[in-house]
Amino acid sequence: MKMKRNFAAGALVLGLMASVAPAMAGQKLPPVTTENGVSTQSAAAADAFPGLKGFLNLPASDRSQINVYYTARIKNADPSKVRITLTDGGRSQDLNVARDGRITPLPTREQLNNGTRITISGPATGTYAMRIHVYSTQPNARTYDAAGLALGVKQGNAAMGKIAGALSMLLKKLDRVYFVGGGSGTVLVDGQERQLPRTEGAGEYPAGTPYFQPSAFPGATKITLGNVPSIALFDNPPK
Repeated sequence: MKMKRNFAAGALVLGLMASVAPAMAGQKLPPVTTENGVSTQSAAAADAFPGLKGFLNLPASDRSQINVYYTARIKNADPSKVRITLTDGGRSQDLNVARDGRITPLPTREQLNNGTRITISGPATGTYAMRIHVYSTQPNARTYDAAGLALGVKQGNAAMGKIAGALSMLLKKLDRVYFVGGGSGTVLVDGQERQLPRTEGAGEYPAGTPYFQPSAFPGATKITLGNVPSIALFDNPPK
């Protein structure tokens, strides 16, 4: 699920994951204030993490094979000088941004409904973007249930349709699963093992990342990898 948004230097992104303009989505961008070279922007948690509230409101059976996380991308600024704060009922908590940009913890469903605010501040010279990622709920391991991954592709696309509504037509459909760090891999189909394809060039995923496209292996039952991957991500073809 590639939903992201980038803003020009000095504009801090808290509306971030939609791949359509806020005006099209009926959103107003929160104002940005700049003082002493530091820009600050604040928004309701549900607006700061679009799609999260809708995802958490889905029945558990509709997201049994998928979960989501968000990453921050920071350019032209020192990441250590960027601060993301969650404020709930007068209590503030700094959110952690890992080396890969992953933001933790995410707001809970209660916080998304009770007016909790998210504030991001950082050098006005920087550009900031946030992005949502969809990953498998199966444990990271050398083997995966292929049928479950195929179901995850369907659940991810159905979730986009329910959350984004008519705007979901502007989003690329998920059709595969990338096993980051998985090395090589095979897929079991009709009792025969077949090689998984791997990415050819370095891009969104490192070169040589194995991936499983359910439509290319109908009836697949098991994935076996050379290494335990760091994560199994649902996505679409690389750029």
